[in-house]
Amino acid sequence: MRDLGLSAFDRSNLKKGALGHFLRLVEEKQIPVGSYLLVESLDRLSRDKVMDALSIFTDILRAGIVIVTLSDNQVYSYERTNENWASLIVSIVIMSRANEESAMKSQRLRSAWDAKRRNLANRRLTARCPYWLKPAEGDVGFEFIPERVEVVKRIFQMSLDGVGSATIVKTFNTEGVPLFSEKANGWQNSYVQKILQSPAVYGELHLQLQRDGEITPLEVIPDYYPAIMTREEWKRVADARAGRKTRGGVSKGANLSNLFSGLLRCGYCGGPMNMGGYVETRRGKHKKSKFIACSNARRGLGCKFIQWEYSDFERLVLRFCKAVDFARVLGVNMNAEAEINNAILRVEAIKQEIVDLSSRNESLLDALEKAGDGSAPQMILDRMKANETKLTALEVEKRQAEDEVIRLSNSRVDAAVQQNLIVDLLKRLETLEGSDLHLLRIRLSEAIKRVIVRIVTFPGGRWYSEDEVEEYRRDLISAEVYDNDQIVDMCSKLDIEPNKKNRMLMIVFKNGEHRTVLSSGKVLDQKTPPPSEWDVPTLFESLAFKVFKQG
Repeated sequence: MRDLGLSAFDRSNLKKGALGHFLRLVEEKQIPVGSYLLVESLDRLSRDKVMDALSIFTDILRAGIVIVTLSDNQVYSYERTNENWASLIVSIVIMSRANEESAMKSQRLRSAWDAKRRNLANRRLTARCPYWLKPAEGDVGFEFIPERVEVVKRIFQMSLDGVGSATIVKTFNTEGVPLFSEKANGWQNSYVQKILQSPAVYGELHLQLQRDGEITPLEVIPDYYPAIMTREEWKRVADARAGRKTRGGVSKGANLSNLFSGLLRCGYCGGPMNMGGYVETRRGKHKKSKFIACSNARRGLGCKFIQWEYSDFERLVLRFCKAVDFARVLGVNMNAEAEINNAILRVEAIKQEIVDLSSRNESLLDALEKAGDGSAPQMILDRMKANETKLTALEVEKRQAEDEVIRLSNSRVDAAVQQNLIVDLLKRLETLEGSDLHLLRIRLSEAIKRVIVRIVTFPGGRWYSEDEVEEYRRDLISAEVYDNDQIVDMCSKLDIEPNKKNRMLMIVFKNGEHRTVLSSGKVLDQKTPPPSEWDVPTLFESLAFKVFKQG
């Protein structure tokens, strides 16, 4: 077992190196007593704080393992150290100096990087950069590779339109889109996802710190790279991708069979509506048909199994989407500006806290430098470490607060633009075929899901028992606005068994508003939010008056 290039100061050699594996074997008594452990010097065991380093040292000796340091030819065993305790004191001094030197070296390295970051206007940190960029001439900045930038923009637009990484990869490989690296074997799903997650597209460089064998975010340098898009635009795509993970992405298939996957619910039992299919044979010709039906009914869980031809269902929903005024339905959040301003103030407060804490750490570093190499006060080291931990937490908190500002800004849906997009996609729907049709239907599905969160279906309309019809008749009489002939006529229109001619659906929007759409295409303008739990009798009672009321 060998540990090459692994730090003993940040405990990498214990957490993921051979030394850590060796210690576990010692603890499990798989290393024979009397075995020898060869180290260059004691500081290769650990450069941690003295008591922690000493614990590792003594645990190895107690297990009967002999430690030999090659740099000074010293031999440490449990028996010899007990007999000659002066050697233990020497080892403590060596480990103490090692910890102080490593702490000082770490702070100096951090200070050197701070100096490099302060000098970014005159010299870049490194020539390494994303594949769509190249180092500019001289020591400052980067330049776009235009054809690759266009590919990156296309990836983000396709993702925003609802196209998954796998489909993007398949499309690029089919079209022969040039690769960014000659070493790659075609476009890969992992690299497309890496691009979509990269903060470099909006210009940020994220620096990381390795400590205790773990990698943690250290600092974000804004405007380090030339930006392809704003962070708000990047976040909009990220939120869209996260939303698809939560509700489920679009279904597979050549033409995207179900535009509304994940949205459909049965109005009778609340269960999901799934797609099925069958083949009709007429005069020797086969015709494939698709339908949606309640999943609970299919499995014999008490609901009615009533099929709704999918093509008719899709046509009804798309007709509604084409005609509805999304701007009026979704409305405007009047409190949005105040919420955004409060979130911005929170960001600024966190930034100021970071500046103050960084300034205090600079003062501590100056004090550490003045103390010299001989005896760095442990109190200063501990304070600096605590401050750095707090700074890391504040950076995370700042990023979360900035994300909240972006989320609030993006939540103000431009409903008019959304409606125009849906209308435009619907116009093109009949003119495309093959992969173009597939991609367009994905875009249409994603556009719909940005404003609609649920479609509740009633494929058999509403049917009433005799008692319900009688109760409805009494309600009409008590209203004292209808004569007897009108009441008889209205009650006769109430179905007493499922009737597909009177089927309907309820479309629920992201802000809680909902509209009921009859099979004729007529829309009932209901502004009362649906019940938190589907109280079907109450729902139908309100529907009955709206459907059958005169005028």
